[in-house]
Amino acid sequence: MSASRLPAPRLPVVGWNTFSGPQEAAVPTLLAHPRQVLTTSGRAAILLALECLAVGPGDIVLLPTYHCPTMVSPVMTLGADAVFYPIDDHGAPRLDWLSANVPPRTKALLVPHFFGLPQPMEPVRAWCDARGIALIEDCAHAMFGRAGSRAIGSWGDVAIASLTKFFPTPEGGVLALNRDGLRLPALTPASSIEQVKAASDILHMGASHDRLTGLNALIRGAFTLKSALRGMLRGGPKGPAPVPSRHGDLDEDAEIDANMALIDLPLSHRALTSASGWISTRVPRRRIVEARRRNYSFFTAAFSGRDGVRPLLPELPADCAPYVFPLWVRSPDPGYLEMRKLGVPVSRWDRLWPGVPALPGDSGKSWSHHVLQLACHQDLSDADLQRIVAQIERLYITPAASSAPTAPSAP
Repeated sequence: MSASRLPAPRLPVVGWNTFSGPQEAAVPTLLAHPRQVLTTSGRAAILLALECLAVGPGDIVLLPTYHCPTMVSPVMTLGADAVFYPIDDHGAPRLDWLSANVPPRTKALLVPHFFGLPQPMEPVRAWCDARGIALIEDCAHAMFGRAGSRAIGSWGDVAIASLTKFFPTPEGGVLALNRDGLRLPALTPASSIEQVKAASDILHMGASHDRLTGLNALIRGAFTLKSALRGMLRGGPKGPAPVPSRHGDLDEDAEIDANMALIDLPLSHRALTSASGWISTRVPRRRIVEARRRNYSFFTAAFSGRDGVRPLLPELPADCAPYVFPLWVRSPDPGYLEMRKLGVPVSRWDRLWPGVPALPGDSGKSWSHHVLQLACHQDLSDADLQRIVAQIERLYITPAASSAPTAPSAP
């Protein structure tokens, strides 16, 4: 299958373009934070952040009604309780509701920069300071950027991020500390087997999407042979090696169920593998920021003024690199499931944690149904972008209203 007909990757994949362009981006990155450590995942980083803040049984952590289960499972793993707060139509916490309803045992407030677009953090910081509540700045969607006068990740007592959303790595997160007196955790080194697996997964993902010209067939063949030999030894199937599941090859329900389970504590306290750390800290960053901004703007133009869909947040702030493009869809089902089956790089946070309440003035529960997160990462080709728009038009926009722009070429 040619590269132009392969399913678009949901997340970045390594290719020769990964190493092109200037090293530094025009906006700051959490990876430059002076007090940070690389973890195995964003979820592990949240768990470690909670441990740094001494969150445990009897404590309450405030979480947004619009969330991924990975935000909640670390709280439950440590025996604390989650209380959900409403967000406004830009994703910011409803501080008026929090002021009137904050429980007395609240230890921490987690605030995400949804979709990679910076939230106004100064009022949140002041609200937490006035009540002695720790602020966890969730930068899982926001590896690059500024929020007001500070770099993203500088507002919270602690900040966390996810490497896999911005770099072609099979695992990885970031934990950063801003409050004096907090100490970075000592993490257990990865085993030799884990080191080799991470490096091979990076190559396998790139070759499976034809991004390593000259090596694709060789790498795919090596993994197919490995899979066949393993199948013969175990008496199982002898088909081609599966692509690592971080790009959505697992059933989505199974993926969400895994995120809702309690966390593997030893894995959460393991250090990141060398290959994942090297890719995340050494590859040029300007291309990542510029391509994501260009792709976000392309989708904004493609879906503005259309019947049945609209850009949720059409204004892209100057100092950020988006994780995804949030598209509001009037009637997202059953089209969403069809897109997933076709391999369109789209996701939706429609599996909320049990017990999330309906709150006045909240946009979170509505977003969980109506908002589709379209991939806009740096490793999508022009053809990938055009196919995403074509599927949205086919499923949600009447033919008479269809008028998609040409995908932007990289400068």
